Amino acid sequence: HKATGQALFDEVCRHLNLLESDYFGLEFIDGYGNRCWLDKEKSILRQITNTQSDARFYFVVKFYTPNPADLEEEYTRYLLALQIRRDLARGELVCNENTAALLVSYIVQSDCGDYSHEDYPDHTYLSVRCFIPNQTAQFQMKVMENHKKLVGMSPGEADLALLETARRCDFYGIKLHPAKDIEGTEVNLAVAHTGIKVFHQLQCVSVFSWAKIRKLSFKRRRLMIKLHPESY
Repeated sequence: HKATGQALFDEVCRHLNLLESDYFGLEFIDGYGNRCWLDKEKSILRQITNTQSDARFYFVVKFYTPNPADLEEEYTRYLLALQIRRDLARGELVCNENTAALLVSYIVQSDCGDYSHEDYPDHTYLSVRCFIPNQTAQFQMKVMENHKKLVGMSPGEADLALLETARRCDFYGIKLHPAKDIEGTEVNLAVAHTGIKVFHQLQCVSVFSWAKIRKLSFKRRRLMIKLHPESY
């Protein structure tokens, strides 16, 4: 009853035999439908009962590394690749159709192995799964053409190629949080490795670099970002 978030997170990492745990976190949905991080320092019970939320936790990537090749464990890259798959399927990793088709071809190569005309005479072998929202036959044909070019690529290599392609997308690791700016315009905020990004109609309109941020404060419904003077 008195366990902190850290105790549950440690137990999950032990169960998964995960060494590079710093990139991950536990998420839950509060009573208002918001996705919240389980605070590792606070009691689990306090966080759940305060928000009348469902006591169900999701193990997800919290920090998307800017360079996946730097991850030491192939297992960590695999877990990050699973997160990219989910982001793509949910429509959170926004990209053009050609990039999406390339990303999905790496997923298919990792799961199914080399393309074979005998096994896959047409694109319908891709229709058993939903890789992106509103998946079409035309999109599946693009994926199939890309899949044909990946013969000989191992699952581990396919996962790394997926991550290397995904990290170049503008919405890699971006989770949008609705807000309003000082003029009352509806915007979205996102936390990334470069800093805090502000989006308006899916366009990044400004970035507050971590190096320039002096202080973050949050009072009631107002988030204040204080910056270092430009002279620094």
